Amino acid sequence: MAESWIKMRGSLMTNPKVIKIARLLLQDPEFLSWFAHDGVQLEASQAVTRRHVTVVTRVTVGALTPLWAQVNECAGTDFILPDASLFEVDEMAGVPGFGRALEGVAWLRVLPDSKGVEFPNFIEHNTVGKERSTGAKTAAERAKEYRERKQQKSLEGVTNCVTEKRDASRDTVTTEKSREEKKRSTPSSSAKLPTCHPDRVVTIYHEVLPELPGVRVMDKAREKAIRDRWDWVLSSTKPDGTRRATTAEEALEWFRSYFERARSNDFLMGRTTRTGEHANWKPDIEYLMKSGGLKQVLEKTNLEVPA
Repeated sequence: MAESWIKMRGSLMTNPKVIKIARLLLQDPEFLSWFAHDGVQLEASQAVTRRHVTVVTRVTVGALTPLWAQVNECAGTDFILPDASLFEVDEMAGVPGFGRALEGVAWLRVLPDSKGVEFPNFIEHNTVGKERSTGAKTAAERAKEYRERKQQKSLEGVTNCVTEKRDASRDTVTTEKSREEKKRSTPSSSAKLPTCHPDRVVTIYHEVLPELPGVRVMDKAREKAIRDRWDWVLSSTKPDGTRRATTAEEALEWFRSYFERARSNDFLMGRTTRTGEHANWKPDIEYLMKSGGLKQVLEKTNLEVPA
């Protein structure tokens, strides 16, 4: 025998369509006449206020309960109540104009030639009773299944305990072997990172730092330095714990801000007096990609926000 219950979601009261149903009802003359209190007639132009919508929203949820219960019990898996009309819908809900409001949010559709009314996507809120009853279980059946699962779990625990004591050394070897296999099969973090295009990084370098030596030759060493810094940007975090970049576009934006930060460094841009080997020296892109250049830019540039 099918169980006589329906599923009412806790969020139904704040569902946008439920709120819209309330607003549609407050514009329906038939509903307003029924909803009038102490003989005071509400005009449609007055009705849609926040206070009225709040009250009628609760009327809507209350009306949906008996209506959906009937659909749950009487409709087939096609969610159609044959031979029904908007009048029957209003009677089942107990609210005049309710069927028209349901039409307004596409929760009800009147079929042509008086063939009945359809409740589209009814399964979003419920399962049709006839469909649920085919697989429904009694309380006794559910209790029996619970006891069997509990007993099986207990037996598995005893068996596992004996097996672990008997084969402890073998299990240890197997565990270590599994770890090694997993380590070999798992790709490195760099393999999962977005693809680096060194030429795009070079283009940004030329745009932001035209005063520094341009990149005329892209050899393997220079390309590797850019790729290594790219991987670092995408796998490291700032002092505040947030990632520097998670996508290729974010990484390119980081490089742009990094080069702009380098532009603010007086030493790198030659705005300070240099002596000895640094007198005529200018950093190139390869220097900026290496650890020494990174520290010079991030730690010795007077900017508030760390890159």
